[in-house]
Amino acid sequence: MPNAAAPPRRAVVVGAVAAALFTVILVAVVTDWTPLRSVDLTVSVWGAERGLAYPWWTPLWVTISLVLGPGAFRIVALGVLLWATISWAVRSRARRTATLAPSRPSADLVVAAAAVLVGGLVPVAVKAIVDRPRPTGALVDALQSSFPSSHAFAVTAAAGFAIALAAAGSERVRGVVAVVAVAAVVLVCTARVALAVHYLSDVAAGASLGVVWVTVVWSLWRRVSASSDAPA
Repeated sequence: MPNAAAPPRRAVVVGAVAAALFTVILVAVVTDWTPLRSVDLTVSVWGAERGLAYPWWTPLWVTISLVLGPGAFRIVALGVLLWATISWAVRSRARRTATLAPSRPSADLVVAAAAVLVGGLVPVAVKAIVDRPRPTGALVDALQSSFPSSHAFAVTAAAGFAIALAAAGSERVRGVVAVVAVAAVVLVCTARVALAVHYLSDVAAGASLGVVWVTVVWSLWRRVSASSDAPA
């Protein structure tokens, strides 16, 4: 019989491919592989030139970067965790007083929110190790180094957890969530390149690392939750 705690094969494959892609990009960046450097510079110059040519260019992509940026997802995640804490406290009090308790927050949702918050440290750690300079033509200022993109990581992680949470819903819900999630990832990755604040390889690596993070966290959580639900 299949192990109920084991993650779906598709998730394992996606995570493995993402990990391999991140590794390849990392090696290419660290070794300063000429073909990748050429592509990165070409795309970076393209973004910088568009920003100088069109007045609306920078405000548009800055807005997208802000609305779908790491800070926005962390605020949402903190809100979820705060709501969960209050809900659990109210339920505990309701049980003591024998009153009707409110609905309990989903453990899956709480895990996803916590992973979004903690996951922000992952690209920061890689940035500190690789220490890649930002593109010289960046249209906006940015903290830390360039590789990998924290924005790409954050939006991909949020999108991945949203898709994982929607898996229990109807086919229509899963489809809508998947489309919105993918669109958000594409928009943010495009925004960071269009602002010339990241190289193309930075956002590709950030998105890949985000997929790895979601796969690892969700696979471990499936094992833990399945083990706790199993009869003694």
